[in-house]
Amino acid sequence: MTNMMLFFSIILNIITIFAVIILYLRQNRITALDHTQKHAMKEMEDLFSAYIEELKEENNQFIDNIKHLQENQSQKEKTEVNEVNESFNIETSEEQQKIDNQVITPHSYKHMTAVKSYQNKVEPSSIVTNLETKETEPKTVQERVVSLKKEGLTNEEIAKKLNKGITEIELMLKFYKKAIDNLD
Repeated sequence: MTNMMLFFSIILNIITIFAVIILYLRQNRITALDHTQKHAMKEMEDLFSAYIEELKEENNQFIDNIKHLQENQSQKEKTEVNEVNESFNIETSEEQQKIDNQVITPHSYKHMTAVKSYQNKVEPSSIVTNLETKETEPKTVQERVVSLKKEGLTNEEIAKKLNKGITEIELMLKFYKKAIDNLD
């Protein structure tokens, strides 16, 4: 019986040693896995930081390019305005000197040429007739077709006058009639 107990004790010791070895190997695998995960995370952080740095550099270059283009565009506008000013030989008066001292933008240039054109003796009657014709002229092609039809022109005459096809004129008139009918 003592032999049996001794044999049983040896087997238990061997099983315990195998269990300790297996646990030790598993613990080593877990620490190795933890180490590789930390290494992979560090590499990912480095990649992201490098990517962000590249994006910052590209954004800065893009902003610099936009600023450069805006400067070039403003310089072009200034040179164009100066060339136009030289071509018109603007009279030097007190008002003109004030305008020359200011920065001339395309909007102010349009205003300046409009003022100069009105300073040149324009007949008021021609202005009134021009305004009347502009107010009565329809803006869209469909409005022009309808107004010409109201004047009594035929579809062929309207097509010739507007350089459009006869069927196109007929379709516009049909759609216009449908729109008026829907409003009523």
